[in-house]
Amino acid sequence: LISDIALDVGIRNPETQDIEALDRELTKGVVHYPGSGIAGEGNMLLFGHSSGLRVIQNPAYKIFNNIHKLQKGDEILVQSEHREYVYAVTNVMLVDADQALIDFSTDRTMLTLSTCNTFGQKQERYVVEADFVRSMAI
Repeated sequence: LISDIALDVGIRNPETQDIEALDRELTKGVVHYPGSGIAGEGNMLLFGHSSGLRVIQNPAYKIFNNIHKLQKGDEILVQSEHREYVYAVTNVMLVDADQALIDFSTDRTMLTLSTCNTFGQKQERYVVEADFVRSMAI
């Protein structure tokens, strides 16, 4: 949940890093990259599509349309079955795809969001980094 950009979606959790399988999951929504951190532990990577094209009808292709509008301090909430995890945005960047490598070995407990800048193009990506703030039972 990111109230600052009116985003409230579920997270897909595939068990494989197979590109074709991940692409299929992206047609259904936001995807947690297998092998990245989990909520409250490590660097959790969530990625999804974005598109400003009016001809695109699948809402999953527009899920991350506005992540570039996030600002430092905006809160991102991630819910599991029993807990809610709160993250605060620290950085919003537009980077070349070859610079968008995500560090999973970091000691930081954080969340990273990523999407392509232009639907169908992979040259640039928006990357949002957010630090873990707290968690609470729900």
